[in-house]
Amino acid sequence: MKNVISITLFILLTFVGACKKPETTVDPKEKLQQLKAQIQELNTQVKQLEIEISKTDTSFVKTSKAKKVTIDSARKQDFKHFIETQGIVDAAQNVLAAPQMPGLITKIYVKEGDRVHAGQILAQMDGATMKQGIEEIKTAIAMANTMFDKQKSLWEQNIGSESQFLQAKNQKEQLEQKLKTLQSQLSMTNIKSPVNGIVDEIKVKIGEIASPGFAGIRVVNNSNLMIKARLSDQFASKVKKGDKVSLYFPDLDKELSSALSYVGQTVNASSRTINVEAKLPPAKEKFITNQIVKLKINDGIQKSVIVVPSNVIQKSINGEDYILVVENKNGIMYAKKQIIKTGQQYNGQTVILEGLKSGDNYITLGYTEIVDGQTIQN
Repeated sequence: MKNVISITLFILLTFVGACKKPETTVDPKEKLQQLKAQIQELNTQVKQLEIEISKTDTSFVKTSKAKKVTIDSARKQDFKHFIETQGIVDAAQNVLAAPQMPGLITKIYVKEGDRVHAGQILAQMDGATMKQGIEEIKTAIAMANTMFDKQKSLWEQNIGSESQFLQAKNQKEQLEQKLKTLQSQLSMTNIKSPVNGIVDEIKVKIGEIASPGFAGIRVVNNSNLMIKARLSDQFASKVKKGDKVSLYFPDLDKELSSALSYVGQTVNASSRTINVEAKLPPAKEKFITNQIVKLKINDGIQKSVIVVPSNVIQKSINGEDYILVVENKNGIMYAKKQIIKTGQQYNGQTVILEGLKSGDNYITLGYTEIVDGQTIQN
């Protein structure tokens, strides 16, 4: 035992002496990092020496203090992988009732919160000019009808020419068609609700000029809600209609289960995403349009596989993944580096494809402080 200590001290002193440099002005932070690196290297050498000596000196193994670690046993279980993203609550009937033509807003018949029905007039634009034009056309039609009736009577008595009769008929029909056009245009000065629902937002004011697509009155029907989200295109081939999805509402601290009802078939060229939708299942809570929801989409389940905490997996200098497992020799436990092949990861858990079997013991706590072949205790 004394020889071992002497050898260890000799190595430490030799290493420190070799690392000693002429005194120069060194940044304290840099010097601290250098000293930490030296200590780490010395500790590694000491551990390796202890391991080498223990192979030939059994008394050293029994008297040296084994590193205390925590051990767990590998077991098979089902592994679920999820894709996480954020979406919003959207209503199937969430529409902006907008004017169909530019015009001056003269009346607004509703206020926010009012319940309306499909076809109800919500606001009106100035249509005075059109109304005047309609009255003029009606007067002209009355005259045209009189002229047509006279020409028709004469024509039936074989008096007058056919061209006069046809001309009177054509003028009458043209005026009637023009009246229909003006009446249709006049109806377009009314902003109507396209669906049954509640007035959620009024984006027009009396006296403003409103244009199609830029202003209007929003009507929302929350009786048919859904969840909409976008996924990175890297998941385009991993999700499909019917996949189970967990819906979590942060503001309500509520989680519901659903399934994907739609998966987009094209990738957005600018955002490189695909659209996905899920139906909102019935619940006693009140959900509103544009409410934030977090989605966890279950894109696969692996049955009966070895799963370990991701943090126990280390990487060797060769880039190989390994786990420190427990090896028992003559009643003494040693740490052993076991090369593994990993699979999917999720929520701090990793699937082990090769290198670990059910029943194998591996180190879950203290693995960063030991090396391959070091004695350990549980």
